[in-house]
Amino acid sequence: MDSNKIIELLARKMAGEATATELEQLNELMAGYPDTVYYEEILKEIWQTSAQNNEQLPLDELYLRHQFRYYVDFAAPAERPVSKTYDPFEKLLAGAAGILVILLICFAWWYITDGDGVKTRIVAGKGIRKKLMLPDGTLVWLNAGSQLSYSSDLNKKKIRRVYLTGEAFFDVSHRSNRPFIVRTDKISVKVLGTAFNIQAYPREHTAEATLLRGSIELSVNDRSGQKVILSPSEKFAFTTGRHSRSGKKDYVRNPRDIRMMIDHVVPVKIGQKEYIEETSWKDDRLVFKNESLEELKPRLERWFNVQIHLESDLPSKYRFTGVFTKESITEALTAMQLIKPFTFKLKAHDVIIY
Repeated sequence: MDSNKIIELLARKMAGEATATELEQLNELMAGYPDTVYYEEILKEIWQTSAQNNEQLPLDELYLRHQFRYYVDFAAPAERPVSKTYDPFEKLLAGAAGILVILLICFAWWYITDGDGVKTRIVAGKGIRKKLMLPDGTLVWLNAGSQLSYSSDLNKKKIRRVYLTGEAFFDVSHRSNRPFIVRTDKISVKVLGTAFNIQAYPREHTAEATLLRGSIELSVNDRSGQKVILSPSEKFAFTTGRHSRSGKKDYVRNPRDIRMMIDHVVPVKIGQKEYIEETSWKDDRLVFKNESLEELKPRLERWFNVQIHLESDLPSKYRFTGVFTKESITEALTAMQLIKPFTFKLKAHDVIIY
């Protein structure tokens, strides 16, 4: 796989400098290697961060930053040495370059391990969901646009700790006196053996945990003194910067506009069937109830691996209830048009709704 070419084309696309031919080539490459959508997420993160800081990054610098962050993935195989005249100065430069390479590798290794022995990282790009078993026997379903990191010797540790970005469902293997901890950038969950769902996408204001079986202890990362114990069929939501969905009751409120809510899980009835909205995704069902297009937008983008642009205020406020299984984005939006009138057009991975 030509990772360098994909990243170069992605960078040109984000800079608005890609030609029609290059965009077509990029779509063909990414279609052939679906996991490379993760590169797109990383480059977007770097690009958006630079934009927030009013930086104007050249394409080569953007690409260089990505290479530095993932040096191990781009390390070229050693070439066969060529015999040449001895030059002390060149040898000194070669030695300095060797030290730099070692430092870069050490940095990359530290980044990959997160400073906590984490050596395994599983990524589910947009439009991809994965099921895996951890070394301790814990089953994990990883939702689209998510990644899970953990130590390869997880089963030998007194505290089984994993790191989640995005959303995952855990069916934790019971280990007496060996707690299982899931850390996200917003909340942490501690259990011994249980089944629960946790959602904490970094660009969203809300982190949620839904318990189906057993018991879990939650804490907000910068408020470790505040503990919340959930019982089966209960749901916890931690929200910053905006109000959460209606129907939730306040659990804690503080002046920093941070809310913690606890509520019961209520099945969604669609037709003759009932679904648990918070965990249906692991069974390849996208379930939503009374949600606006604006609220659905990030979920639809991850589910179908598209970018949605809402160009009219009216469609963004329409509310929908439904369930999708094997539909394409075109089929899904066509079905939604039967509920509320709106128009959309699809171009590559971009959807414009108006």
